[in-house]
Amino acid sequence: MRYFEHMPTDRFAELAELAADQHGLFTLVDARTVGYADNTVAQMARRGRLERVSQGTYRIPFLPPGPLAGYMEAALWPVGVRGVLSHATALGLWDVSDVNPDKIHIKVPRDHRPQREVPKAYVIHREDLGETEVTVIEGIPVVTLERAIRECAADRLGLDLIEQ
Repeated sequence: MRYFEHMPTDRFAELAELAADQHGLFTLVDARTVGYADNTVAQMARRGRLERVSQGTYRIPFLPPGPLAGYMEAALWPVGVRGVLSHATALGLWDVSDVNPDKIHIKVPRDHRPQREVPKAYVIHREDLGETEVTVIEGIPVVTLERAIRECAADRLGLDLIEQ
């Protein structure tokens, strides 16, 4: 075995940097942007260099996930598009309310159809969002605060939580 066999490549370092900005996670699309083929990523996961989180989403094991990793995982879950966290989930991420939703709400484009079963922990909302309705909190795509409040009011979330 050669010494350099376990040294990270420039490509892997680039992937790790990208994943670090996404709470240790990346998608196959992300891996392709730095030059990895899908089968190479799958092989790295089989060998334990990567952890497969869900279809098309992976974690780099040496990067600590952090407290918001579950939210990032939800945003990356919809294969082919980037999900945007919404409704009470977004209100919680904005940290302006004591809301504690039991499911993670994810917006995807209206015409996006997941090719697999939606996990019980997620609620999918299909709606096209404008650029001004989406922002980023700690690397996670989320609807704006104004939009989150409107969604929560439409869902008849407790008035006391919305007023906070």
